[in-house]
Amino acid sequence: MVTIYFDKQLFSHLFKAKDGKYAILREKILSHKDEFIFLYSNAHIFDLQQDTTDTKYAEMNFMQSVVDCNHLIYNAPEIVVATESPRSAFDNMAKMNDFSWLDNFDFSQLTQEQKNFINNIIDVSIKDLTGKLDFDWITKRKPIHSEELMVDKATFTSLTKYVAKNFYSNNNQYKEIRDNVIAHYNPNQITADNKRSFNEQLASSPLGLSFIDTIKAVLDQTGLHNVDNPTIYYISYMLLDMFGVSKDPRKKVKIHNLQVDSCHSFFGAYCDCIVSDDDGLRRKSQALYNLFHFSTQVYSIDEFIEKFDEAIYNNQKKLQEYFNEVISDYNHRQVVKSEKISEYTLTYIKSAHKYFGYFNCMLERQSKDETAIILYKDKDIYQPLHIREVGIVVNRLVNVFKEIGIDLPLFDSEVELPHMKDDKWKRTIILDDCEIYLTKFEKHPMLCLFIKLKKSFAK
Repeated sequence: MVTIYFDKQLFSHLFKAKDGKYAILREKILSHKDEFIFLYSNAHIFDLQQDTTDTKYAEMNFMQSVVDCNHLIYNAPEIVVATESPRSAFDNMAKMNDFSWLDNFDFSQLTQEQKNFINNIIDVSIKDLTGKLDFDWITKRKPIHSEELMVDKATFTSLTKYVAKNFYSNNNQYKEIRDNVIAHYNPNQITADNKRSFNEQLASSPLGLSFIDTIKAVLDQTGLHNVDNPTIYYISYMLLDMFGVSKDPRKKVKIHNLQVDSCHSFFGAYCDCIVSDDDGLRRKSQALYNLFHFSTQVYSIDEFIEKFDEAIYNNQKKLQEYFNEVISDYNHRQVVKSEKISEYTLTYIKSAHKYFGYFNCMLERQSKDETAIILYKDKDIYQPLHIREVGIVVNRLVNVFKEIGIDLPLFDSEVELPHMKDDKWKRTIILDDCEIYLTKFEKHPMLCLFIKLKKSFAK
């Protein structure tokens, strides 16, 4: 693992370090943080905004000692890492439940899709409040598409603030809505804890829609068509709870916490792992990561402590140890699949190791004239490749090859980043029996280590 996401609660535990395991982990993190990238998001700021004491400022300072200024943000249409301290983000960010901006919002600048969204939300809300919302409205109601708003600015502003205030201050309203939704649409209480996929199971419920089709239907009912990833994920996370597929305990559930946790879960998906002691956050994250085929690992604190120790150990091996792991897996040759692409035969080989403390997948590429082993990291293409991540891998290779007298320059982002953007970046190492080069897959944010064999590794 390289990119790590802690929820805010975990940062609080590390900050206080009252439990011995947190004190030990805190020391390990601060001692080895140059080998990893710890990130934070707006969700941490939303959590900190709930703290009415000055303790939050000390927590922010501690958080910065771990994350530096690695702020994960959504800069449409991509997730990027902004350089901003937690304190700066806290000072500049409005509260999640602050709708004062509506007073000065220019409604004449609304897009057609935004008008459709407002009209549909107003229509559904009014029908629900007046008892005129049909049971099968999600599939049968005809969404509104109009160039005119159903309400004026003053009415919409007042209604939005009223609903928001009641939802945030009176959690019983959300609980009652959830109770009704579960009773109507998931009476058999299908959950994500079952071995069978809850997505397909829900299709047998009274609504007759799978979970994914339910998400699509809700988006259609709001009049949204050009939907971004954060919106889809937010709706998915909230529906998990509202439909009872993975719900928080009734006594605990709060709409504000659900929204913040959905934000944690969304940004955590852009890292190698997300770590939380919140069972609800972990369960929902795991359910959605499985549903959307994300490779991000979900850990409790105890699970992470074990995995972090393994990662530290893997980062400190000698060159021969790394090569022995590659040779061992290559010679044992447990083939996962094979395919032919152009002049190459690609054979995917099961990996039992974390090569060079980073790569966890092996691929053999054979052509008429050449055999190459390609090591890469199993990550989703949508995940960003952090420039610091590249630097960590490059400098690790520089250090281990120095053991055998090969002197290579350390990573220089100013020199190398432009070449990476042009897909012309490569670090080359020439050995007696192979040629090694580190590069990234063309047009994809994934590092790969090519080992071109001059003679076979095979037994």
